Amino acid sequence: MLHQQLFQPGGTGAQLWELSLVSRLLNDPAIGDRTSGLLAVIETPEAMEAYLLRSQGQDDLKRRAKRCVEAVQEAGRLACARGWLSQE
Repeated sequence: MLHQQLFQPGGTGAQLWELSLVSRLLNDPAIGDRTSGLLAVIETPEAMEAYLLRSQGQDDLKRRAKRCVEAVQEAGRLACARGWLSQE
């Protein structure tokens, strides 16, 4: 369900994956370690799924889901700032 909400067709999240923008951002040393760690959880659909499946209980799952949402928002912001995506 989270995947469907964040990565609906035509949305920012879907474009991040379709255009490999998260990977491009992760290769940019200017984004820093903290942001790299945040973006790594959504680099691919498989990475996000594995991250969520490693949760240990409902509270941990909610925390991880929130982190995924924050990662998509940050990746979208960074991609827009670099001119890779148009702001919606």
